[in-house]
Formats: sequence, structure tokens, C-alpha cells
Amino acid sequence: MKAAHCGSTHFGVFEFNPQADELRKRGLKVKIGPSACRVLALLLEHPGQVQTRGELNQRLWPADIFVDFDHSLNKAIHALRVTLGDSATSPRYIETVVGQGYRFIPILESPSQPSKARTLRKIDSVAVLPFVTAGAESEFLFLASQITSLVTNALSKISGIWVLAHSTVKHCEVQGKSPQVIGQDLTVSGVVFGELVPRNGDLILNVEFIDVADGTQLWGAQLRQDCQQGIDCSDQVARKILRHLLPILSPNQRKVVPIVNKPASSAGRRVDINRRKEA
Repeated sequence: MKAAHCGSTHFGVFEFNPQADELRKRGLKVKIGPSACRVLALLLEHPGQVQTRGELNQRLWPADIFVDFDHSLNKAIHALRVTLGDSATSPRYIETVVGQGYRFIPILESPSQPSKARTLRKIDSVAVLPFVTAGAESEFLFLASQITSLVTNALSKISGIWVLAHSTVKHCEVQGKSPQVIGQDLTVSGVVFGELVPRNGDLILNVEFIDVADGTQLWGAQLRQDCQQGIDCSDQVARKILRHLLPILSPNQRKVVPIVNKPASSAGRRVDINRRKEA
């Protein structure tokens, strides 16, 4: 089935109409460039199948158009990932197949298919995947690990929810795999995935809660936290995440699950994302 040519295609919280060159997120129109739009349409024609760079180049730009194919395709793929909130290292939608090309990951949803089954399905097992960072600095790696651990420990206190231990999840192989595939490997029904990005003294966290069964996003947000002057902001970030996850996992619970005490080894540890090494 060539999904991109059968009206609108639904995936996650997105709806794409190739005839109108229109992408919507939760019903709201999203700005998408022409090249990124064409790439998305081509990848949606054969979801799950690899589209080689050569095939994409031939179909994106006619033979009489002279462009730097590699640069233009890289730029279009990057723009598409930014629009979808996707990640090259932990893709949800657009996967890079090294040495070949790209493929679209999720199971497509036809508009005619009822969504009640997904809405009513209970998430009874969760894994909080190790949050990735924009850099390899030890401060960011520590902070990402700390937030992951705090969220995991707090979720484990929700009655009726089975949560994989942080010590178990942090050793799983995630390189090149989508959160949905990782969740299937871990045999859980839901995964929490996040990416930390420092920006102008703030910490930006792009976080999602994903239904492993069909790859849909149950919740997603971009959270911002002030981390200037060496403030330890892991508690605040973890609490913000939990305030959103709690109504989904335990709708009858009114109070936010308390954050557990940190390990003694982390006491006094602070992260200054403005810190620069002295010459």
C-alpha cells in the first residue's frame, strides 16, 4: 500500500496530506519546507522499507536540475527531523540505515481505523530510557542519569505499574534503535524517552511517553529549567515530568508521586551549564 497516495496518513500525533503538502500535529498545521515535505511523502510510500539515497535523489530533483544532492538531501532530512521532533541517534520516525539510506519506522494508522483500542489500552509496564545529551561532558551525563533515576524511582511507587529498574535499563543497547523497538526488546508497554540540550543558561528537555504497541505518543513536551549558577535542577525537572505522566498512568491519584532521596554519592553534586574551562 502506498500510504502517501491514499489521502491523509496518520502516524503518532501527526497527520500528513501529500496532495495538499500539509502536515498537522494534533490537528494544528505545522510548517514544513518543500524538500522536507517531498522526503516525507517518499518515505511514507513504503513504510518500513529502506529508500536509498540514490533513489531519493532521483525522485527529489529532476535530471536537469543541478544541485549538490548529498548536501540538499542531508539538509532536507535534518529539517524533517526537526519538524517531527525526531532524533538521528534514537529515531522514532526517520531511521538512518548506514551505508544505504533512510526508512520510515512507525506502523501507519489509516483514518478509517478506530482509535478506541489504543485509547483504552492500559499501560501497566514502563521503562524510563536513559536520557541522551547534546554533549559528552561528564556534568550533562551525570545530570541525565540523575533525572532518569529519579523518574524511575518515583514511577515505581505507583500502584499497579511495573517499572524496570534504572540499573537494568541503563545497560540496554540503544544505539540506532527507536524507543518503540527498545521498549519491545524490554517487553514493556510504555517507554519514557528524553533528550537534554543546554541553551543560554537553561536546560531544555525534549521528552516523550510512547505506547510501545503502535509507536504513538501518549504525551510529549519541551520542558525548560533554569540551571544557572550551579543549581542542581534534576529534582525540578523530574517533578515536571511526573506531573504530566501521573494523570496518564494513574488517573485516580491526585498528588504527584514524591521524589525519592538521592543516593549519598550524589549529594552536593551541582551542574553549571555555563561553566567554561579556563585557558
